[in-house]
Amino acid sequence: MPIKKSAHTLYLTLLFLGIFTSAATAQITFSKDTKTVDSLQTTAQNNQAQLLAQTEEAAATTDVITFGPRVGASYTTEGAGFKPYGSFEGFFPLFQNPGENLTFIEGKMLLDTDTGALGGNLLLGHRFLNSGKNRVIGTYLSYDTRNTGNAVFNQLGLGLESLGENWDFHINGYLPLGKSSTQLGSDGYPGTSTFQGNSLQLDRVRLFQDSLSGVDAEVGTKLASWTNGGLRGYLGTYVYGGANTATFVGARSRVVGTWDGLVAGLSLQTDSQFDTRLVFNIGASLGGIKTGRNQSVLARMGEPVQRESSILVNNQIVKDSVTAKSSTGQDLVFRPITLEANSSVLTNTLVAARPGDIVYVQAGTNPGIGSFTVPNGVQVLSNSPIQLINTSLGNFQLPGSGTGVNPTVTGTINLASNGSNQTLSGFTITNTAGQPGILGQNNTNATIFNNQVTINAPATSNILAGRGIVLIGANGLTTINKNTVSNAIGEGIRLDNVSGTASITNNTVTNTIQPATSSGLESSIFVRNNRGDVDLTIANNIVGDSKTTTTSTNEIDGIEFGLCRSYATTTPDPFAQCSGTATARVSIVDNIVRNIGNATTTGADGIDINLNNNDDTTDAGARVSSLTISRNQISNISDKGVSFGVDGDAVLGLGTVSNNQIENVGDNGLHLRSRRNSNSNFVATNNSIRNAGGNGISYSLNRSDANPNTNNAVSTAIISNNRIADSGNGIGIDIRDLGQATATVSNNTITNSRTTGNTRGIDVQTRENGRLNLLLDTNTISGSRADGIRIQSGGSVANISARNNNVQGNNTAATSGAGLTASSANSSNLCLQGQNNIAGATASTGYIFTRTAPSTFRIESALLTTNTGTFTPILPLSAANYTSVPSGTCGFP
Repeated sequence: MPIKKSAHTLYLTLLFLGIFTSAATAQITFSKDTKTVDSLQTTAQNNQAQLLAQTEEAAATTDVITFGPRVGASYTTEGAGFKPYGSFEGFFPLFQNPGENLTFIEGKMLLDTDTGALGGNLLLGHRFLNSGKNRVIGTYLSYDTRNTGNAVFNQLGLGLESLGENWDFHINGYLPLGKSSTQLGSDGYPGTSTFQGNSLQLDRVRLFQDSLSGVDAEVGTKLASWTNGGLRGYLGTYVYGGANTATFVGARSRVVGTWDGLVAGLSLQTDSQFDTRLVFNIGASLGGIKTGRNQSVLARMGEPVQRESSILVNNQIVKDSVTAKSSTGQDLVFRPITLEANSSVLTNTLVAARPGDIVYVQAGTNPGIGSFTVPNGVQVLSNSPIQLINTSLGNFQLPGSGTGVNPTVTGTINLASNGSNQTLSGFTITNTAGQPGILGQNNTNATIFNNQVTINAPATSNILAGRGIVLIGANGLTTINKNTVSNAIGEGIRLDNVSGTASITNNTVTNTIQPATSSGLESSIFVRNNRGDVDLTIANNIVGDSKTTTTSTNEIDGIEFGLCRSYATTTPDPFAQCSGTATARVSIVDNIVRNIGNATTTGADGIDINLNNNDDTTDAGARVSSLTISRNQISNISDKGVSFGVDGDAVLGLGTVSNNQIENVGDNGLHLRSRRNSNSNFVATNNSIRNAGGNGISYSLNRSDANPNTNNAVSTAIISNNRIADSGNGIGIDIRDLGQATATVSNNTITNSRTTGNTRGIDVQTRENGRLNLLLDTNTISGSRADGIRIQSGGSVANISARNNNVQGNNTAATSGAGLTASSANSSNLCLQGQNNIAGATASTGYIFTRTAPSTFRIESALLTTNTGTFTPILPLSAANYTSVPSGTCGFP
């Protein structure tokens, strides 16, 4: 900026006067004395220099600068503690004494270019000129805010600066206001833990975002200058820290170039927290200096304050631990022990244990321990399986668990009677003679998990002798999971009168042995109730391998559930009748049941369901809203694959048998039975049955042979989409003795490749006043040695519709059968609808109808011609033997 005119004029005047005076003096004295002349010339020159210096000082003093508002914008790349951002800024003088001091406001709005989040500063500053040292001294106070997208942080800033012609100094402080840290997301728990005394410390990992407090300082110098601009370099240090960020120190260098309102900078910094960062910024501004030289020291009063514009934040992972608590918020108490040469340490620990404690046992060097009792409210766990503890923060694995080495017990482990919240896990138990492996009575919320029980002692008169796991009167939440039971006498796992919610899952029960005196109740997994209410799940178990090769009888079922099925006191294992009603919801799914019984066995079923007892006419009270048997694999069973009996006054809301694989069974693959005064609803669908000695599927409403005229059962059944091969009969239906049934048999595929016997595809029999409404629809039947479909009605009422069935390739034995045969006898009343069926073209493979007086055989004659095949007798049927009725008369329009 030019020097002012007055100063310039003064400077030229003095210079001219000096020159003029010096020249005149020289001319006057030159002729007289040379030495005198030289002296006068020197004096004149000194006076001239002094005048010039005074003139320059006067010009600087009178170079007055005034400041106006300035606006600008800039962009800064990502750096330590901040994302890249754009800045819109303004500088506004408040008070100024030109040439002496300036008070101003500086404001910035910051835009995070990654997230769009906003931040900003509002700064109040004051600068003054130290004329003696030709420096500008300044100080400021600022309020800063930043929205990171996860939190909003605020801080107070303050600083001091000294600006000169060649050297600068800045120092800034940053102090968070209000909340300085926020947790990003929920706590993370990697699932690891450690013991500290009797507590379990759960490792925790959290991510926090900290607003950093700190100080930075730097010195700088001019490196180069040019018209309306220059280049300065700075070197400094900083120290920062946060609520979860350890204090760290760093170093930074930077260069800043300016030219006519443009500014560009490059900084390089390094520290232990953010490593090394290179940051570039560029900006432009308008306004500022109104009058005066913009390259003077005084002009620096209007420069932007050099500080961190964005609040610095750090995302910090914090690892610590918390004490494990129960779901109710109480500290979990652990008693870890190691078994050594004697087992007294376990005994003493169990005596000291209190409800809620967890006794954690390591096998150590102990060769075996004797019987013990799990106290009320105590969990006794070994470190053999992976032990997951339920805490208020979720499940955590106990440290050191998963070794696979079980402590061994010779004797019986008892759950203290009437106790609650007891757990036994990870032990190998071998019983002593006359005792079970694990026994509990009237326990609430009992858990038996991942134990191995081996029975190697014979049974005694004690009805529980040699049983594997026995819980009597369990209630609440009962869990029996991942146990292995072998060589048990009578039952591997047994629950009597369990109530609440019970699950028997993922267990392996093999080689269950029949007692010397059998009650006929024994089963590898056995649940029976005569009171209460239970939600029962039996799932993912492997049971069986009890198939003997000797002639000795073994009638151990695979899985049995009995409700209100009493046995008299004369039996070895009596069970009382229900005093009222007992209710249940049962799911038996995804089990493997295999290798049960032998050639001489008649009573060993794969899965056996008994609601009330057909052998006792007074049994009553069973009420089951739903019972599902699904996705089980059942093979090599000496009697029935699935036996499902509903007796007495039992009520079955819905019994579903679906998606099971049943093969190589001695009797029926699936037997659905309803008797006496029961009411039942069955669905059998999508099962695959092969090589059943009896029917593939049997559905019956019949009486006990010892109690005729006692069956008043009412039942419905849907039997659909099953695949049945190489069985005695594909599907057998037997309705008798006042029973009333409504059934649909549809979309089944029945094939047979047997070369012996009189097998049939579908065999329907009604007798003894039974009543049946039946729809046979879209079944495919082939290979039967006798009839494809046989319908026999004797002394009963039957309305049957057979339509859309394909019954070709049957009667391979060339017996008196045919593709479809229907007969009435013994005062029965049979009404038959036949429509769109396909049968053979010969008399022995087509349709055969027979009526024996005094029965009634009604038939929807108009529809007979829709069928394909040969009829015997030939059409039209004789009105003397067959009563033609309109279509839809037989109950299925």
